[in-house]
Amino acid sequence: MENEIEIKLIVSKNIEESFDELYKNQGVKVVPQNHDLSNIYFDTDEKLLRQWDMGLRIRVNGGHIEQTIKTAGQVIGGLHQRPEYNIDLDSTFPKLSLFPALIWPDDCKLPELQNKIKPLFSTDFLRNSSMLIYPDGSIVDLVYDVGTITSDDKNVEICEVELELVKGKPQLLFNLADKLAELNPLRFGTVSKAARGYQLANGSVNSVKKLTIAPVLADDTLEQAYIKTVSHGLEHWQYHVELFIESGDYLAIKELRQALQLIIKANELYQDYLVNSQLKSLTKELFWLMEQLAFIDQYTWVNQLLAGNGQKFKKLDNHKQIFSLLENQRYQFSDVNSLEQLFTSTRHSHLVSRLIQWLYFKPWRLDTSGETLEKFQRIKLRRVAGLFLAQDWEAVQQTLPYEATLSYQDYLAQRQNLQHNMQVGICVGNIYDASARANFRAPWQDISAGIEQLLQLEPIYQLLRDELIADEGNIKEWLSRKQQSLIGAMELSRKSALKLMPYWQ
Repeated sequence: MENEIEIKLIVSKNIEESFDELYKNQGVKVVPQNHDLSNIYFDTDEKLLRQWDMGLRIRVNGGHIEQTIKTAGQVIGGLHQRPEYNIDLDSTFPKLSLFPALIWPDDCKLPELQNKIKPLFSTDFLRNSSMLIYPDGSIVDLVYDVGTITSDDKNVEICEVELELVKGKPQLLFNLADKLAELNPLRFGTVSKAARGYQLANGSVNSVKKLTIAPVLADDTLEQAYIKTVSHGLEHWQYHVELFIESGDYLAIKELRQALQLIIKANELYQDYLVNSQLKSLTKELFWLMEQLAFIDQYTWVNQLLAGNGQKFKKLDNHKQIFSLLENQRYQFSDVNSLEQLFTSTRHSHLVSRLIQWLYFKPWRLDTSGETLEKFQRIKLRRVAGLFLAQDWEAVQQTLPYEATLSYQDYLAQRQNLQHNMQVGICVGNIYDASARANFRAPWQDISAGIEQLLQLEPIYQLLRDELIADEGNIKEWLSRKQQSLIGAMELSRKSALKLMPYWQ
C-alpha cells in the first residue's frame, strides 16, 4: 500500500511555458518522462465501489498493465491523501482477489463483486512528468496531464497539474503550488478524474447547493469541531467556484459568500484557542474576497426584479423605463470573465493555499499556550455549543424584542445580526435534535428571506432617489404596499419565533 499525498491544480494549456522558470527558481534537478496513459474505470451497475468511496482502474502505459484501487481518504481543499494499492497484471480486466482482503467491507462477497464489475468510463491523456530532486534529497513528482474523459459518446477535457510528494515534507507541495500560481493562472482542484468520470457516466449535472449544517459531533473536541466546520466551508466555497466557471450561474456566488461567512464565523467562535499570528492576516484575506463579491447582493436584487420581463412591477406606469434602467445596471456588474480571472488569480490561489495549510499543519498548536491548547483538544463541543448559541440569541432578543413593533429600517438594520446568528447554528447545530433545530430556525429563515425581498425593492427606491424616474404617486404607493405586506408577514414570524423554546435548551 502507498499513502499518496498530492495537490491537484486546474490549469490553462499554456502552463508548460512556466515550468522551466519554476524549476530554475526551485534549484532542483529535473528528470523528465512522457507517457501516453489509458485508464479504464470499473464499477457495478449499482455503483457499489463508489458507495464504498473506492475507485478501481486499469492503467495501460505502453506494454505495462496495472490495476489500482484507491480507498477512502481525505481531501482538504485540493490536498489529496488516499491509500492506494497497485498490482501488475497481464490483462485489461481487474482481478479483485489480488488486492489485500482487509480493504473490503465485511459484507463484501468478492466472487459476486468480481462478476458484477464492468467498464464505466475511460481517461486518456498525455502525461508530462518531471521528477524534481532537491539538494536535501526531497523528491516531488510534477505531472501535467492533458486529454479527455470519455463515457459512451460524451467527453470532457483534462488539463491539470498534480504535485505528488515522493520523499520529504508536505510543505514542499504548497511552496511549488504557490510559485506556480505566481507564474500562471490556476485554482486548486478538489475533484479527481475518477469523480468527474462517474459524473459523466451518470449524466449528472452540478447545481447550486444551499450551505448545510457543519457535520460536527457532540463528542468532537473543540479543535475537531473547528477543523470540520472550516473544512465544510472551504468545500462549499470551492464547489461553487467550479460551478460558476462551468455554468455562469450567479447564485453560486451567493453560496460562495455564505461559505466565506461560515469560515469567518468559525474563526470568531474559536478565536480564544487559535493563538497564532497567521489567523489575523488569513481572516483579513477572507474579508478581501468577501468585498470582491459584495456586488452579488445588488446584482441579485436587480436580476430578480427583471425576471419574467419585470413581472413583479408590470402594473407600474413607468414599467418600460424602469426595466430599461435596471437592465443597464445589470450590464455594469462583474461579468463571468472578470470573476473567472479573480478565481484563478494569484491572490485567490494563495488564499486557498493558506487556508488548506492552516487546516493541514495546524500551526496554532505551536503558538498556543499549553493550558489553552489542552482545553482546545480536550473540551467536548457539547459543553460549549449551547453557550455559543445563547450568546448570539441574547443579542437577537435584545435587538428584536417581542413587545416592539419593527419598521422597514429596523429589519434592514438587523440583517447582519440575523445572518451571524444563523451562522452559529450552522457551526454547531448538528449536535442537537434535527427536528427541533429545523422548527426553531424556520421562522428566522422566513424573516431573513423577507428581508431579502424587502431589499429587492431597493433598486427602484434608488431610481427615485436619483430622480431617474418621475413618480406621480403610484410607484411610492406600490412600494409602500409591498413593504407593508412583507413586514406584516415578518412580524407574525418574529412573534412566533420569540415564543419558541431554543433547541439547545
